[in-house]
Amino acid sequence: MFSHWDKWLSRRFQKVKLRCRKGIPSSLRAKAWQLLSNSKELLDQNQGKFEELEREPGDPKWLDVIEKDLHRQFPFHEMFAARGGHGQQDLYRILKAYTIYRPEEGYCQAQAPVAAVLLMHMPAEQAFWCLVQICEKYLPGYYSAGLEAIQLDGEIFFALLRRASPIAYRHLKRYKIDPILYMTEWFMCIFSRTLPWCSVLRVWDMFFCEGVKIIFRVGLVLLRNTLGSVDKLRSCQGMYETMEKLRNLPVQAMQEDYLVHEVMNLPVTEALIERENTTQLKKWRETRGELQYKPSRRLHGSRAIHEERYRMNPPLTASASLLSLTGLKQRVALGSISGPSFSPVHSIGTLAESPAPSPVPSATQNQVVVSEGLHAALPSPTGNNTPLGGPTKAGSSSKAEKRKEKEREKQEKVEKEKQKLQKEREKKLQKEREKQEKEREKKQQKERTKEEAKLKKEKKLSLRKKESKSATEEGKDGEAPGGSVLQDTYF
Repeated sequence: MFSHWDKWLSRRFQKVKLRCRKGIPSSLRAKAWQLLSNSKELLDQNQGKFEELEREPGDPKWLDVIEKDLHRQFPFHEMFAARGGHGQQDLYRILKAYTIYRPEEGYCQAQAPVAAVLLMHMPAEQAFWCLVQICEKYLPGYYSAGLEAIQLDGEIFFALLRRASPIAYRHLKRYKIDPILYMTEWFMCIFSRTLPWCSVLRVWDMFFCEGVKIIFRVGLVLLRNTLGSVDKLRSCQGMYETMEKLRNLPVQAMQEDYLVHEVMNLPVTEALIERENTTQLKKWRETRGELQYKPSRRLHGSRAIHEERYRMNPPLTASASLLSLTGLKQRVALGSISGPSFSPVHSIGTLAESPAPSPVPSATQNQVVVSEGLHAALPSPTGNNTPLGGPTKAGSSSKAEKRKEKEREKQEKVEKEKQKLQKEREKKLQKEREKQEKEREKKQQKERTKEEAKLKKEKKLSLRKKESKSATEEGKDGEAPGGSVLQDTYF
């Protein structure tokens, strides 16, 4: 697969995806991650760039923070255990180079564990370009100032949780636990500081192949297994208890086989994530205004990166047009062109009947020159689909072009109308959902007011009963033992 990687991605991507879900062998993981993320091509295109970035001094404010964070990354791993060891040095080189490569983003603490995981599998230069692809293609805007992208993805994650696990959604909404409180470390570190190591590697294999939807699926599976049933919520009767449970996730949910199986079967697609992204972005703009940092478009996995690469740099191929002069000479010499379908003006027969050409030098005796029989204005083979046959009537080609233009315009109108109808339907659905939510809220408020009124009435009744009891007791105390009533005068 590595030797014919582009063909596998473009033609048999499903097989690539299945093998990534099955788990990439540890001996091939480094090369597979580089090919899946297209960081290998970046490295080949930027030979010596990493060394140039290393030589530059860098911003001292970022360098101080990076030095403080080095010893916190996997302190029990043999690569990073020793202070100032080769692992910490390489990690410092990568993080410093990224601050120089993208000075507008700088450094974020969540980048350090991601870079450390990459360093465990590949050299520093390869790990750097792999980190660049993660920050720019897979998770754009995650590590920028303000963390707006992760906040927006938190709202998307919460909306998806409503579908995946309504019980967990209602519980978190009841205690007003925002997604930013528990999912930032999950998403920004790609679960490298949350899951067991074997599960981390399996998640990363799928993440490099399929993109950010894997992170959403893993988060939803963990929440569903932690807060997704009534029995599990019995020990979470408040915000503090819920947060403690989210910090100590169930061991079974994090096991490699169980987690991968659940992630593969969860119906969360790229289209669903993008749809929620548009709705949450509209809400963000209505409530908070425009995003201050505008990252590049997020790409969902290796296939999207591969398609974007070919869209930006299409491969150059030889022209197969019959009307190119060199190709035409070769085809006539080989006898591949015959009959009246060669030219709209001349046919091969007329050219063959033309008088024999004058003698030519020996170097060109084997070539048949037919350029004299061609006219200057030849129709483009891609301009219309009419056959390049014998002479056509004047104005017929223009009529055909006009008809095609009209048909295209009609098709465009139909497509625009379809898009408008879809947008209107989506707007109607959104309005209906908003109305339903408002009605639910109103009903809940009415029920709450009714309950409060009942409680007030019960309190009043209880107070009256107490007053009546106290009055009766005072009356009893005022009677004499012989039956005579002691009359007290009150002033």
